[in-house]
Amino acid sequence: MRAARLATLCLVLLTAVSVASATARQPGPPGAPTGLRGFLLRPNEPVTHTFSRTPAFAWRPVRGAACYELELATSRTFEEGTIVWSNAAAGPRAGASCRTVVRTAPAAETADDSDGQAAQGRTLVKTVIKPIRIPAASVNLVLPWFTGKPYALWAHVRAITTRGATAWSRPFGFDMRWDDTPLPLRARPGLVRWTPIEGATAYDVWYPDIRRVVRTHTNVADQRELYSFHLDEGWWQTVRWRVRAVRQVAGSLPNGLPAVSYGPWSPVYTATNPAWASGKLELLAAVSDRISTAGQTGPHQLMPAFTFRGDLGLDGRQYRLFRVYVTTDRECVNVVFKGSVTGAPAFAPRISGPLGLPTSQDELDSALAGILPAAATEKAKTFSADGSPLSTNETVPEKSAPRVDLPDLDRRATRYFWTVVPVGIAVDDSGTFEYYDVESPQDACEAGRVGTFGKESRPVATTAGSPYVSGLRPDGRLLAQAGRRPVVYSSPLVAWRPVAGATGYEVQWSRSTYPWRARGRLLTVSTSAMLSLAPGTWYYRVRGLNAAQVGTPAMTWSRPVAVKVVRPTFRITRG
Repeated sequence: MRAARLATLCLVLLTAVSVASATARQPGPPGAPTGLRGFLLRPNEPVTHTFSRTPAFAWRPVRGAACYELELATSRTFEEGTIVWSNAAAGPRAGASCRTVVRTAPAAETADDSDGQAAQGRTLVKTVIKPIRIPAASVNLVLPWFTGKPYALWAHVRAITTRGATAWSRPFGFDMRWDDTPLPLRARPGLVRWTPIEGATAYDVWYPDIRRVVRTHTNVADQRELYSFHLDEGWWQTVRWRVRAVRQVAGSLPNGLPAVSYGPWSPVYTATNPAWASGKLELLAAVSDRISTAGQTGPHQLMPAFTFRGDLGLDGRQYRLFRVYVTTDRECVNVVFKGSVTGAPAFAPRISGPLGLPTSQDELDSALAGILPAAATEKAKTFSADGSPLSTNETVPEKSAPRVDLPDLDRRATRYFWTVVPVGIAVDDSGTFEYYDVESPQDACEAGRVGTFGKESRPVATTAGSPYVSGLRPDGRLLAQAGRRPVVYSSPLVAWRPVAGATGYEVQWSRSTYPWRARGRLLTVSTSAMLSLAPGTWYYRVRGLNAAQVGTPAMTWSRPVAVKVVRPTFRITRG
């Protein structure tokens, strides 16, 4: 009996030793990914830790990797409350398989939500993130500008293999920072103008002498506060101003990163304006990234400001308030843009809203002695020349930004036309001030007061000698730069340079360049994207999207770029 128990004990011990030996022989997952870095166009760019726009990421391939998980955080500890973006699966099967991940977070705050209480009522944004199959990733998020010590943001990555998840890589730290401070450019009376900044989604202009900050989508701002209801040139003869770039976050922010970030204020610049030019009301120039006049009619990339001189209407009377109109026809019948009332000899569209016009004698007295308030609407009732109620494009909607930009036109065939009309003041029976156009745009244009300008954004730059395409080569190595027709296995990551005025981008792909038949499309706020393509030859193209445009946000398409997707010639090893 004792011998039997001893034999059983020996058998149990032998079994335990055998299991332990088998477990010891079972290979674990490979080592953590190495070489993690951020890049803007190609993974083989010199390593940098500062970016003006959200970077893509790349790392060395891991043998046997079925997919990868990437996380961005505001701390190198990557604790849950610091995560900014992640495709890491949660739950009991975390790290065991490649799965599509769905993240839900409040939409980015607006400037009006800065008290933090409005976050409870903000719309929830659901983000679907497909598995990352190659050692590179694009993040569909506009990261705000901010810096840390040593870095403000951190990324790490791990591979998912048939033997389980690897350890996380060493963190890659980086900052988001503007490249330059806006510099002043030559402008016209009543305007300030500056160099555009890459990565900016808007600009703040500060007039320190009147303690007023206005926001614009383009690279010009007018001086309407200083001219309106002021006849004394001391108000506007010398104007001090500063400007800074603004970066508005797009997407969802799970950890409460700031929704709006700013570049530094520029030094104080000075604009000098001449004495008021009385006489016949005449048009001068359209001004933004370029200046166009009757003799110089090149297209603008950014929405222009409009400059004029004089104060006499077609009726021979003198006026000091004006409104700009933009139309699609020379007769100025089909109006596509209505400016707000201004007393300046220039008008530049704003996204911060128009001036609140005086509606009573007391308010008029205050305007004569001070500055008109900024407002979401013109506040007073305004009418066109035929008596129809009028609303400016600068009116700020409750839940969106005003549409103060215009779509591209084919400059070889079509153009925009613009004019300016005088605005008068009427007092109704109750003593309330109302504002009316003295002339119709049609009458002003028929009288010869009509200007023209082109609007055409630059095509997105998707190549520079060779396409900005990253991915796995058929032999399993990371493709960073190739010829004109790159060949990749699985999903290619494509990148491009930003275009002025774009707040997002659309990518389409087709099997042929002509006729173009889109087989798929995606929208992104980044300047890179991962394309899910079946084996074969494909062509993709990219265009900017401008949310401030009237009607369609679409901008100019890039030229189609060819990329060939093939089946792998290497094997994914299994344990």
